[in-house]
Amino acid sequence: MHDKNHTLSQETKDCIAECFRCVQICEECSDDMIGMDDSGDSQMMADCIRLCRECADICALAGQWMSRSSSLTNKVCGLCADVCDQCADLCEKHASHHALCGPCAEECRRCAKSCRQMSRTSTKAA
Repeated sequence: MHDKNHTLSQETKDCIAECFRCVQICEECSDDMIGMDDSGDSQMMADCIRLCRECADICALAGQWMSRSSSLTNKVCGLCADVCDQCADLCEKHASHHALCGPCAEECRRCAKSCRQMSRTSTKAA
């Protein structure tokens, strides 16, 4: 049952904001790559588009679940951190081919750090 008097901590609010910033840049990055002239590795580009979309999806879910104080916050934030790290790794490799991949990787790293901390905090509170 949800505690109606529960207010979100500042740490949770900050993590939610990080998640939604990551959603925005991942969506922008992946959309911008669609139809781009491929002068590099087409498989890497396809993988990058897919992973950016998956990252945006899990970040949105993490932000939603934290916003409703889900008892599963620690699990979704842990997964979000892992996906953000994978997205950042691939975007860093692809950054020389696409201008938004560098900023996307940076935002993914920030989100991963915040979600990883939230995952640890939520586990202790549970």
